[in-house]
Amino acid sequence: MTDLTSGIERLITLLGGWPEHFKDEERRYGESLLAVLRRDKVLDEAVFGLVVRYATHRAAYDRLSAEIANEEFEATASNYLSGKEQSRAFHENKLLTLERELLATPYARAKNGLDAQTTFMDLLDDQPPEDGGGGKVMPFKPMAKKGRA
Repeated sequence: MTDLTSGIERLITLLGGWPEHFKDEERRYGESLLAVLRRDKVLDEAVFGLVVRYATHRAAYDRLSAEIANEEFEATASNYLSGKEQSRAFHENKLLTLERELLATPYARAKNGLDAQTTFMDLLDDQPPEDGGGGKVMPFKPMAKKGRA
């Protein structure tokens, strides 16, 4: 388990780290989603940005849900939702969109033309050759052109 945790922490560091405002709850949601995306090998820098947004909205949704459960508010004909319930509905809609984008099945990704996902994670442990790119683009390193040093 510590190997998986250290691998996730290393990956987070390579992708730029969590935002400064993240608390433990946001980190927990983000790390659990990163573990799934890493296992499916569908993780890159752009997807990490979506994971950060997902973790933010999920933590806000859970905080509002706890506050609403303790609040005594009754809907009337002129007032259907409290302000907190409206905010929670906003976060829920954002979560549904992000979940659909992040956790789509391979069939849904192929249908949308995204069947070829980036696979730079397989190359993270490989060291780039000393004489240039060699026809492969290595992550975080520009490809060298032939005949140029």
